[in-house]
Amino acid sequence: MRNIMNLVMILCILVVMDYSYTTNAIHEILGLFIGLLFIIHNALNRHWYTAIGKGKMNILRILRTITNVLLLVMTLLVTVTGVLISQTVFSVFPLSQKLWVHQLHTLSAYLGFILSAIHLGFRWNALWGKISRRLRIDCMNFRYIILNRIALLLLIGYGIYASFIRHIGSKLLLQHGFNDWTATPSLVGFIFDHMAIMGCYAAITYLLTQMLQKQNHRHLPCLSHPCQK
Repeated sequence: MRNIMNLVMILCILVVMDYSYTTNAIHEILGLFIGLLFIIHNALNRHWYTAIGKGKMNILRILRTITNVLLLVMTLLVTVTGVLISQTVFSVFPLSQKLWVHQLHTLSAYLGFILSAIHLGFRWNALWGKISRRLRIDCMNFRYIILNRIALLLLIGYGIYASFIRHIGSKLLLQHGFNDWTATPSLVGFIFDHMAIMGCYAAITYLLTQMLQKQNHRHLPCLSHPCQK
């Protein structure tokens, strides 16, 4: 049930980011729904917050903690600024319509998107382990390993390409607004490209995590292979 909720949240994030293919009302309602799912997600994982100061800290744990805290901050920012610039759900209130609030909303949305992908990358080992065991995939098979590496490289390659054609860097530099997507052919195309971008950041994070684990295997507890229990 928890994994289904997380999948729904990711799909909603991909849809809500394409403002040009959703009405303002749908954009705002979906945004509030994502905020609700985020609260539930954090409530289900509240033990993480209580364990922050416990145990030994290492580079991977520090990076995960920074990512999670920044993701929390970006989610709060995009929610608060979304309420302030609301044109439908909260339009009855005399809230802000200043340009910098719109810009902060855009910036926090895209930073949150990237941080969500990085967060997913840190969890990829455990998530794929569950999937592979249910599907009875032999991850130690040489053919599987080769295909897996090729798939990761293709995902990263297309994700980098999609990052350029979707102007992710420009949006992070506040050079594009939510309405500046006239080149987008369709909602499906937008979602596909942004799935690739999210997968790209997740894959890079996963590979860097594996490299750090190998370099520090003498000091860190050895994490099991995704296909192992």
